[in-house]
Amino acid sequence: MSTPVSLPLEVAELASRNRLGRLERTFLPKREVKVQEGHRRLFVAGSLAGVACLASGGILLWVFVSWAFALYPLLITALAVGALFRSPNARKKLGGRRLYLFEEGMVVDMGARRLFAVRWDQAVHYQETLNQVAAYKDVKTTLQSAHTSTLVAPGGTKIQITHAFADHGTWAPLIAQAIARAQTQRVWESVQQGRRAAYGPFELDTTGIATRRKGRLPWSAVAAIDVREGSLLVRQHGQPRAWAHAPVGSIPNFLVFLTVASNLHDR
Repeated sequence: MSTPVSLPLEVAELASRNRLGRLERTFLPKREVKVQEGHRRLFVAGSLAGVACLASGGILLWVFVSWAFALYPLLITALAVGALFRSPNARKKLGGRRLYLFEEGMVVDMGARRLFAVRWDQAVHYQETLNQVAAYKDVKTTLQSAHTSTLVAPGGTKIQITHAFADHGTWAPLIAQAIARAQTQRVWESVQQGRRAAYGPFELDTTGIATRRKGRLPWSAVAAIDVREGSLLVRQHGQPRAWAHAPVGSIPNFLVFLTVASNLHDR
């Protein structure tokens, strides 16, 4: 993560047209190995040489020993070639991708002049994080985390950004918080004026929370609104099981929804 002194011309012009304000953060693609751009060709050459040696060893085992002994190094060779050509260390276009967060919105540069821009006050954001967890003696350890954010701009243009950008544990919350700051007050005032706010499978208003399948539950009957293991749970007083539940990834602008729902419930 860094904050560059200057922006590419196309990004600067797009940010200016959308009135995004000052650049605050820049996120780069996640790299398996930290390689400076000037040394990228050396890294690729060294990687290809290693793959060639591994492949040669597999072929020699196949010819002079047994095909069974050759399968393992040849399989690793195939996997290594695939990983290398999907790596931003080896492919300049992938390595040139950028995620720019501004005061009033964001620009995503996916390379090959594919740019996406949206303002925080207009963005629709779906987010999903999947954690691979190992449990041992009641102690849970996160082994791997995968994140996907889908952003939709006015007019329906959308883009998907994933943990392929480095440090998703930072940029994903920053995007959600920026959208919440820009939109929550507007939604709250709208609900207070008697309107309903729809968020995926849920609807909110001053009387309660509703889903198509379960109908409406008054706020006085809502015991809690919880988030557990990637799902939102709405609990009803006196009921052991959740009254309604939905994946977080199905709820647009989840932090806006959760803030407004919690405020209505706590009134």
